[in-house]
This record gives sequence, C-alpha cells and structure tokens, in this order.
Amino acid sequence: MNWGEVELESEVDEWFDSLDQDDQETVAFYVDLLAERGVLLGEPYTRQLHGKLRELRFHLARDAVRITYWVGSDRRIILADGFPEAENAGDR
Repeated sequence: MNWGEVELESEVDEWFDSLDQDDQETVAFYVDLLAERGVLLGEPYTRQLHGKLRELRFHLARDAVRITYWVGSDRRIILADGFPEAENAGDR
C-alpha cells in the first residue's frame, strides 16, 4: 500500500518523456519507492532543500539525478522538476 499519490508537474513529465526506456524504468523505481514510503523515505534517497521543498536523489548511469518535490495536502507528492545534479548545483 502506498503512503501517498504522486503528481507530476509538466516539467517532470517532459523530462521523463525525453529519457530512454532503461532510464525511465530507473526513474519509475525511485518514484514508486517515494510513493510507497512517503515522508518516511530518508537519506540517501531524499533530502530537504528548504522549507517543504525536498529532492529525490538517485543515479542514471553515472550521472547523479535529482527530482525536486513537496508533499501537499491529502498525502499528494508533487514532483516539480527533474534534472542532472550538476545542472542546478549553482542554484542552491
């Protein structure tokens, strides 16, 4: 039984669609893990960025990948953006 329901913002949906099938399967595994465990999923899989904003952390091939998300009402897990870690490192 899942802890919560996952919703994707359009940016995550577009990013996911741009991945090859193997990478999509890896992303789906970690998103399913987040849905299953919700706020109980801790490091190294998730990390708080600031306030309610968190990031889901994993690797695709050799690249560290992050999906930012927050937990909304009714246990909704909203995935906001997906990107390789180095792409957004200067923004933190």
